[in-house]
Amino acid sequence: MSARTGPHPLRVRARYTGRRALDRIDNETVRRARGLLRRLRSDAPDVIYLGDSALSIVGSNDSDRRRLDAMVADLLGDGVSVKGVDGASYHAELFDALLRLVEATPHRPLLLVPLCVRVRTPQLTEHPIYAHKQAVEFLRRVDLSGGAWRVHAAWPRPSGSDFDAYYRVPHPTLLGNWTVGDYLASMSESQRAGDEDARIKTLYAFFHGGLLEPGSPELESVTRMGSTIRALGCQAVVYQTPVPVETGVASLGQALADRTAANFAMLNAAYRLGAGEDAEIVESGTCFSASEFIDPTDATEHLNDIGRLRLAEMVVASIKRRRASG
Repeated sequence: MSARTGPHPLRVRARYTGRRALDRIDNETVRRARGLLRRLRSDAPDVIYLGDSALSIVGSNDSDRRRLDAMVADLLGDGVSVKGVDGASYHAELFDALLRLVEATPHRPLLLVPLCVRVRTPQLTEHPIYAHKQAVEFLRRVDLSGGAWRVHAAWPRPSGSDFDAYYRVPHPTLLGNWTVGDYLASMSESQRAGDEDARIKTLYAFFHGGLLEPGSPELESVTRMGSTIRALGCQAVVYQTPVPVETGVASLGQALADRTAANFAMLNAAYRLGAGEDAEIVESGTCFSASEFIDPTDATEHLNDIGRLRLAEMVVASIKRRRASG
């Protein structure tokens, strides 16, 4: 019998169950915000890294086990402290709410922020869990004048009816005017039929085939975040969360690459509308090959160790330019 190379499945399930139980009394996103506020008040970092799941995911086959923020910290050197605040599908609206915590303190760290297309499209902006709507609302109104303990909240898990409503959300993409439920049903059917090509095609359309709308609330939130950063007076390095475009093009053709480029252009414009036309953005969204992602067939933006290190080097080069410029 071969030796087990990973954690026991029952332990993994127990940890997951434990996290869900904790979330019912202490919401994970709010808990991370509370930790950020405590850090700002006790030992303020030089860099705050606001990130989505691409910040923390490490592949099981990666020889370098460091998270992306750890790579950034190591490249910056021992004299620079980095605090990562990240979670699944964290987005501009949530980042803007988290910046209230910076505003409430005298510290003005450099901010490192990703622009991710997928977290601004309906399959996540309308998700009952991963839209983080309740956490955003809470962080916008919580009293930050007292102890960090005030930053504490919890709410019930979404109901079946919440998910039923989510499945009916329109999400037009390169495949047509489908609903969220249409994509999920199509992928389930493809998986049952053993048609991997069809599953990947539908998945890429679901994740990356939508088109951002100028003037939409999703882009307005990016502009608002840029305005907040500018008003705070913080230096900021903004980069595009890389998309596995090569694999998407293999499934959906050049239209997928064109749509991804158009979406990043709109994100860039929306951010600069708030932060200023001269705001620097690291153009990292479409320049990573399939071999630099953990599993490009899952359509996520999760880089392997080679990809993470290259992105970290791109980001750190920009950070050093910003810090040198004062």
